[in-house]
Amino acid sequence: MSDHNPHYADCCPRCLAGPTRPASGIATGGSLTAAYRCPACRHVWSCSWALVPGRQLPPAPQIRAEGEAA
Repeated sequence: MSDHNPHYADCCPRCLAGPTRPASGIATGGSLTAAYRCPACRHVWSCSWALVPGRQLPPAPQIRAEGEAA
């Protein structure tokens, strides 16, 4: 059976657009917390997932130090 959601994609809870791939994510233990931004309405949300072996993880968040340029 093939993976029906190979990128941990989710639909926007505000406008139901999607599926949207996560912009970033943090995997700890057996779970992933992923961050999303809707391409249609720009709503931002997060979603937690159980890790699925072989499924592509989103990139880690880029955290800047205080005062560092964007």
